[in-house]
Amino acid sequence: MVRRIPSILPDLTFEEALEVTKIHSIAGTLTKGTPLLTKRPYRAPHHTVSANSLVGGGRIPKPRRN
Repeated sequence: MVRRIPSILPDLTFEEALEVTKIHSIAGTLTKGTPLLTKRPYRAPHHTVSANSLVGGGRIPKPRRN
């Protein structure tokens, strides 16, 4: 069921796409062949994730490469 969530999320607006692309670009996770991210970022956490790691625990928070 959780794997279906990305398919029901609304499309990104142009402004949202720019913002998401900027974040991934600064973090160094933007690939060379993708000038603009158009899909909403979604990551399903592992069922054993702690509350601290779910909200971004760590010293240097950044998006994870998919």
